[in-house]
Amino acid sequence: MKLSIHEKDIGSQVCQRCAACCRIKLSLPKTDPRYRKFLRGVGLTILPPPTEEGDCCDKIHDVSVDLGNCLHLEISDQEGHPFYKCRIHGTEDFPELCEQYNCVGWAKARNGYNEDNEMLRQAQAAFDSLRG
Repeated sequence: MKLSIHEKDIGSQVCQRCAACCRIKLSLPKTDPRYRKFLRGVGLTILPPPTEEGDCCDKIHDVSVDLGNCLHLEISDQEGHPFYKCRIHGTEDFPELCEQYNCVGWAKARNGYNEDNEMLRQAQAAFDSLRG
């Protein structure tokens, strides 16, 4: 998928169709196989995933912990498309980072504006669905 989405395109309509940034992922540096096994054992989703033999490898490396969607995210269906709404948007409990976040701007600042960026692919798909 070719990216054509820009910072100015990110607004409530795109966000309500995407919500990729509402998926909570944490990075854990330098994890060993024993700790990755523990994290999976307590029910966390660790990326990269394990292989049939067990852990992804026997090396120490960085991993991501996928905690799933934000607990404040409501998901419904609107005309055959997912519709996302934050239960605390506009309240004093709404995090400042969420208010100021722009996935395109963040990706560009971190040299991550490319087709490999899953969040941008989802935002692009949401943007394209709105354009018809």
